[in-house]
Amino acid sequence: MNHADRHALLAERLAQADPASPQGSHAPGAALEASGQARRLALDLGCAVEAGRAGVWQCVHLWRLGRHADLVPAALLLLDELALPAVAPALDAERHELLRVLALAACETSAYDVALNAAHELVRSAAARGGAEPAIAAAFTLGACFERMGDSWQGLRVLREAIAAHRGAAPGIALLMAHNGTMAMAIGAYHRLIGAAPEAEARAMLHEAREAGERARALLAAVPDAVYEVAVLGNLGEVLLHQGELAPAEALLRRALALAEARQLHAHRWRIQASLADWLLGAGRAAEALDGAASLLDEMADRGDAAPQQTLIRAHHAAYRACRVLGRHADALGHFEAVERLERRRTTTQLRAQSMLFVSRAEAQRAQWQAEQARAEASHQRRRAAEASQRAEQDELTGLGNRRHFERRAGELLPQGEAAALALTLALIDIDHFKAINDGHGHAAGDAVLRGLAQLLRENMRAGDVLARLGGEEFVLLLPGMDAERAAEVCERLRERIARERWPALPAAQRVTASIGLASAPGYELAGLMRRADAALYEAKRGGRNRVCAAAAAA
Repeated sequence: MNHADRHALLAERLAQADPASPQGSHAPGAALEASGQARRLALDLGCAVEAGRAGVWQCVHLWRLGRHADLVPAALLLLDELALPAVAPALDAERHELLRVLALAACETSAYDVALNAAHELVRSAAARGGAEPAIAAAFTLGACFERMGDSWQGLRVLREAIAAHRGAAPGIALLMAHNGTMAMAIGAYHRLIGAAPEAEARAMLHEAREAGERARALLAAVPDAVYEVAVLGNLGEVLLHQGELAPAEALLRRALALAEARQLHAHRWRIQASLADWLLGAGRAAEALDGAASLLDEMADRGDAAPQQTLIRAHHAAYRACRVLGRHADALGHFEAVERLERRRTTTQLRAQSMLFVSRAEAQRAQWQAEQARAEASHQRRRAAEASQRAEQDELTGLGNRRHFERRAGELLPQGEAAALALTLALIDIDHFKAINDGHGHAAGDAVLRGLAQLLRENMRAGDVLARLGGEEFVLLLPGMDAERAAEVCERLRERIARERWPALPAAQRVTASIGLASAPGYELAGLMRRADAALYEAKRGGRNRVCAAAAAA
């Protein structure tokens, strides 16, 4: 497959992986595979922006598939990659989405320190970007972290304030996310209030959940989203179930379950199945409820600690209640004890996280200040290291890469080209009679010619080509994906352009010419390509200069 075909394949895989596309939103399993293929292909082609975008989309699909334990380490590594100056400006929106899914997935795996760090970074970034959409999305993420840590009321407060602050904002995915989040958090608060607070307080939470759910459902018409359609219908169905409206609740839950199964949204499907077990109990069908809960527990057991803890608790609780109705008291006790174990584990994890991260407001603020100082210092050091590395690989006179830079980039590209059997050509470019220019017009004029030629070469190379000054009047150009015939045509046009160029540092009538020697793969060893290109360059010089000569194919 040639270079153009590989780029076309990359574009095709990216289109398949895009979470906003119909395929990406309705088939996250296939989209996850496509994003992995796109990332590998982009890395091979040296397309850093496309590689970063594909990596973020991989994480989004892992989140949609409920693979939180796989997502967290991948996202943490990817954040460092997205901070690189070469890709950061182009992938700002993708970085925000990565922070969001990282925070949510880290909560599901009880990595609350990771979750809150990501959420707070998202809040800071949203403030810097400005606008309602980033601010609401960041508030939802931070609120979800609080809710997962056991403080539904704090999560609701954050979301209520964000929605109120941006009242009148245009319908968008962030507003849909916020209303659905409000519904989900109010449901969580309702579960915590049952049996521990006056019934009226619990019912008020259900009322707020329903209002938020109806707003989210209305938004789906303006902002269709395959994942949030499942989440909104499933959550609203649960609210109606708790309010005793069994018939409309069943319709919503069955619809949400069918969509979740079709779209491979396993974590959503499990939650809906737990709600359906509760619905069966409410409908007086205890045996079916027990079968459904037991089947769900068996399936989630295969995921081990990666299974959502809240859904496990709900499934065991449904099984406990069904066993009590059926008179299976020993089984009921087993499920009750499982609920107690899971609740203790969750509560302990939440309290430990709160103790570590919220000992006091002053301590949290001091920790934040120290973290910001450390980030600033680390950023400064990274910037200094990057600048030093860049200077070490830069030719001082022309600003091009130097020999060290060329050898490093060639060391990256040549093995990739050999592995994929790609076309590749190396061109050595040498200014003819350069000593006469220096001797006749001075070294300042010679330096001006070198700088001018460097700029001319820059303007005529592609994004993936590698250009460097080897020293003196000799330059090198590595052309990935370009075979010998095509490279000869390109270099012939380049030679003609050099010969036509006017050089301000020289007399108006004086022209500068260059000789060019080419060597093409196969034969992907740098030393061999350089030897063959140098021999071709010598042939061009011996043949009268101002010409392009190509080395014979390697034996």
